[in-house]
Amino acid sequence: MTGKKEAERLRYFILAAQRQGNRIYNESLSELGLTSSKAEVLSVLQQNGPLSLKQLGSLLICETGSPSRLIQRLVEEDLIERTPNPNDSRSTILQLTEIGREKSERVTLVEDQIHEKVSDQLNEKELQEANALMGKLLKGLGNTGAIEKRGFLDEE
Repeated sequence: MTGKKEAERLRYFILAAQRQGNRIYNESLSELGLTSSKAEVLSVLQQNGPLSLKQLGSLLICETGSPSRLIQRLVEEDLIERTPNPNDSRSTILQLTEIGREKSERVTLVEDQIHEKVSDQLNEKELQEANALMGKLLKGLGNTGAIEKRGFLDEE
């Protein structure tokens, strides 16, 4: 096959893997009443503590730009709360509510189960090789902001 054909094949493998991964993840999250985007917000806030909307947006992979509508839905569901930013009266700080912390812990369990399924398909060396190749591809294509900020590219 030509390089062009292999690149096309890779693109479709990535799309199929993403679709399948999202299907499995969303099915697993449905019992929690969450989508993958909502779960990512909860996980990022759980791991990084209270954040401004701008800080949170820079760490999200599921959303580009400002995630304000997504955040509003999570506030309405009482999973996160807004509090005044003590360092900037023009902005607010987002943090998990007690319900949000509980759901975030359950999201972690769901993610652990999915990661185990992936680990059943690929051994540690294969996972490292796949991650190194995907990291190289993403770096070459640019715009790796959230992935890099979350430390995923540093693990090569």
